[in-house]
Amino acid sequence: MALRVLFLSGHPRPGRNEFGAEAACIRQVLVGGLVHVRELAMVGLAELCPVVDEHTPAILHIAAHSSFSGVHLSQDGNDLCIGYEDLCREIARVRFPPRLVILNICDSLGLAAEMSRSVGAVIGWPGTLNDPQAQVFAQHLYRSLARHRSVADSCKDAEAALSGPHPDCAPPVSHGNTDRPVL
Repeated sequence: MALRVLFLSGHPRPGRNEFGAEAACIRQVLVGGLVHVRELAMVGLAELCPVVDEHTPAILHIAAHSSFSGVHLSQDGNDLCIGYEDLCREIARVRFPPRLVILNICDSLGLAAEMSRSVGAVIGWPGTLNDPQAQVFAQHLYRSLARHRSVADSCKDAEAALSGPHPDCAPPVSHGNTDRPVL
């Protein structure tokens, strides 16, 4: 059975984000491998649990804008800011939790810490993160994960790649069991 990555993006308008380019970086790195990448844009809170249950991903990657302890998802095509607690509650309801959740969301350390209670490993960010930084990080993280490196080592590999072109970007922080590979 092929491993799966599920890339979910929130509403792009609040941060004028280009989440599609981040998903493209992931697809490019994993092309030709035994990992299937599925992408869903402008996902809503009510869709989270059913879509994760349907796809049973090894990795759940969420790219979204954040503000005021909330994540900008979508509802009926409009921007809707969802509280961190509500997002964590939905992920905790998933029947087969992903092994890793990547939160390419600004200021997501609190969310990552909370989510690590119901998911094996979570990566979050202590500060702001722009689209080019998210793309560099994702590209190098997935390249390292595809080489069967642990989550912790893959995160360090991606940090090293990020520090060259983006030295001002605070590195992400991983939570949970990060000593094993996920792919």
